[in-house]
Amino acid sequence: MQIKTRKFSYASKRLYLNLILGVLWTIIGSSYFFEKENMKWNHYLFIAIGLFYLATFGYEHLNKYFEINKEKIRLFSIPQVEIKISDIKEVKYYADAYTFKTNNKNLRILKSQINKTQLSEFENFFSNLQSELKKNVA
Repeated sequence: MQIKTRKFSYASKRLYLNLILGVLWTIIGSSYFFEKENMKWNHYLFIAIGLFYLATFGYEHLNKYFEINKEKIRLFSIPQVEIKISDIKEVKYYADAYTFKTNNKNLRILKSQINKTQLSEFENFFSNLQSELKKNVA
């Protein structure tokens, strides 16, 4: 099976939700600086939550969701998970999740989190890998 290196993005909905939540929480937390009352610890918490959402947006936008190349599949989560394609023993799709299993690792990719413009390309890869594994078993 011929595989070219390809990074798959998160769904735009997820990215923009993190961006909007980050901006809103940061604005809410920053608005307390303009009040005459003393800042309380929970006001700083709002800013921290906003910065966390903004950092999540930046990380997911820059690193993408996962990468497939000729040797492995790498999921850019924290911590990163990767499996070698040659070690994959079973692939299946169930309940909106594509699961890749080796002897000692599982990797799950959620269909709803894949960018819709790249979904057909990934599904093509998945079905090719699934049929190749069936040929090797038979």
